[in-house]
Amino acid sequence: MKLNAFLVSSIGLLSKRSQAFSPNHILKNGRPATRIYSDYLSRLSSPVNHYSTTTPIASTSQEVGGGFQHVPKLGLDQADAIANNAVGCCRRNGFSPVTVVVLDASGSLIVSKRMDGCPPVVFPDFALAKATTGVVMGYPSRTFRDKYTADEASAKFCQMTTMVDISNGRMAPFPGGIVLKLGDYIIGAVGVSGASGDEDEYCAIRGVVESGLGLTTLPETHSCATVKDQFRR
Repeated sequence: MKLNAFLVSSIGLLSKRSQAFSPNHILKNGRPATRIYSDYLSRLSSPVNHYSTTTPIASTSQEVGGGFQHVPKLGLDQADAIANNAVGCCRRNGFSPVTVVVLDASGSLIVSKRMDGCPPVVFPDFALAKATTGVVMGYPSRTFRDKYTADEASAKFCQMTTMVDISNGRMAPFPGGIVLKLGDYIIGAVGVSGASGDEDEYCAIRGVVESGLGLTTLPETHSCATVKDQFRR
């Protein structure tokens, strides 16, 4: 009998609690309980930061996108094509084996290729330093040298050597590093090392031109006097 009485009491209590949140149950203020509960949940899930004293940034497309530049980016396929064509140019002209490095606009390495016969030490570092110079300075490694060596006794020469020293040898003041541009944007650089400086630079330029990517180079023309093929841009 005591068990039956307990069950009846429990069932009655559950029935009252379920009615409290039923759609038909009306509170004293006239609003359904389910509506009040859903409003409470919506406030909990609101993205507003209640601890912030600043106005949230507007999420309209105009404000989010306004002022940002969509800069073209050099990809792996393009960088690989440039490196392959630079290697092909080196072979075609009978230059000493080289290492080719291609960087993006941030100076990050995309491709590095070392030809058979090119020493595995120093020359890859030279190629990387030449390309890094192009990204950092915005002009070829040849120009970096020429700009600061008009007079070796001048303060400019000291400035150049100090810049190389401060960069821990990551910049190179000799030919073989070129800048890649698409329109007005610098999108990367190419560094070649292993042959003479003029030959390195020629291979880098031809690697870009023969890839047919619509890019321009700095410098636009080469200074190589030992070219054997028909390309003399």
